[in-house]
Amino acid sequence: MSRFASIIKRFERDFISTYGSSLLPSQRKALGAMKNCRSSLSPLMKTCCSDCEKTGYIPHSCGHRSCPHCQNHEGQVWIERQCQKRLPVNYFMITFTLPRELRSLAFSHQRVVYSLFFQCVWETLNTFSLKDQKLQGTPGVVAVLHTHSRRLDFHPHVHTIMPAGALNKTHSL
Repeated sequence: MSRFASIIKRFERDFISTYGSSLLPSQRKALGAMKNCRSSLSPLMKTCCSDCEKTGYIPHSCGHRSCPHCQNHEGQVWIERQCQKRLPVNYFMITFTLPRELRSLAFSHQRVVYSLFFQCVWETLNTFSLKDQKLQGTPGVVAVLHTHSRRLDFHPHVHTIMPAGALNKTHSL
């Protein structure tokens, strides 16, 4: 069992009694997956030593995208892949925050609101880039949705990383 899973097991009852009414089904599913990650409740993989023929069983990890135990390696691989794609220009981090007045709507209709949110972010960055006298082209953008603040309040915002360069109509920088 991972250390994170043991923390969930220890505090799950109190957490559910405090926040259970506001948890989404996807959050409950994530909590359940992480609680059972690499535990006796996980599917088991049979291992066998080719020298001594000793066999054993190892519990599988949950593989959930929110599990810090499972996704640490994948996250590092993703970061390394993104770094390989960098252009030889400066980069800017730009954050867009959903207005407080729209948060209850976003919580109730996440798929639709987040899709529109990303569309608005892209249209804004693209419009500014096309109108900028130095850029005058289509920007490249990496965008990541964060749904909660560091204090774990529901606070949807999109972080973007945008190069200080753009492709023009002739596809040159």
